Amino acid sequence: LAIGVGAVQALPQSLCQTFWEYEFEVPDFNKFSDLARAERPVADLHASTGGRPERSARFREFRDIIGLDAELRATFPAGGRAWGLVQLNRDAAFGEDELALVEQVAPRVGRAVRTALLTHPADRPSLRGPGLVLLDEQHALISANPEAAAWFAELECLDLPFETALGIDIPETVVFTAIEARVLASTAPAGEVHPVRTRLRARNGGWLLAEASCLRDAGGALGPTAVVIQPAKASEIAPLIVQAYELTPREVQVTRALARGLSTPEIAAELHLSRYTVQDHLKAVYEKIGVSSRGELVAKMFADHHNPALDVAITASSLHA
Repeated sequence: LAIGVGAVQALPQSLCQTFWEYEFEVPDFNKFSDLARAERPVADLHASTGGRPERSARFREFRDIIGLDAELRATFPAGGRAWGLVQLNRDAAFGEDELALVEQVAPRVGRAVRTALLTHPADRPSLRGPGLVLLDEQHALISANPEAAAWFAELECLDLPFETALGIDIPETVVFTAIEARVLASTAPAGEVHPVRTRLRARNGGWLLAEASCLRDAGGALGPTAVVIQPAKASEIAPLIVQAYELTPREVQVTRALARGLSTPEIAAELHLSRYTVQDHLKAVYEKIGVSSRGELVAKMFADHHNPALDVAITASSLHA
């Protein structure tokens, strides 16, 4: 699911919705979701279509608009997941040497993007309640509560909103989540529910969670899509932090035990390790995260990206332990 901040050049803003509808809803070549799972994260449309790019529905739709014949697509992987994506178009075909260069660079970009998500800790607590919006089948806004508008204003997004309605700017990330939920619901039996949950970065450095579900009427027909947005729990942010710092499973176990207030001997006994092995793991964690004490480690891992008030409490309790 493509979400987050991006840059668009040579494509009218009015076509962004069409672009993502093709990506999510129309079978095609070199879809980003396929590249994210492929062994090679980069692909050329000419090569993928056997020299007939017109076989691509996306190409047929946008060729006359952007006036370019060649297309290169890539995702930026790190830790088995895609953290970014790019589509490049130009007149001349892309060569294998250029694809190889993008393939070589892609993992480095992926790791950089993943790490950048944690560079700015949250600067204030989030005390607002959940926001709720309803979108129709064309992903236009039907209604929203005041909390939703306030949360939307805090999300990172492109310079222009995806849509403006009822005086509320809807970020692209929220609409993309709703589109994915509707696509899943349209292919599932009437009795099944397939909500889509997406973590979203706020401008203040904190994290929000958007959950979208396609509603059904009494007869089972698809109705509006409901999106709830609220502060993400620490448990929902933790996997992202672990991936960004590239902690090993054992380092995660040691860090969690430390966060529970266990001493080094207690951690060693619980994990059936020697004290020296626990100390070695802690040293490695300190180096990866860039801290020098247990208090700093717990604060940075479990508080900085969630709630600064919690940061203060955890640091204080660690100093007294």
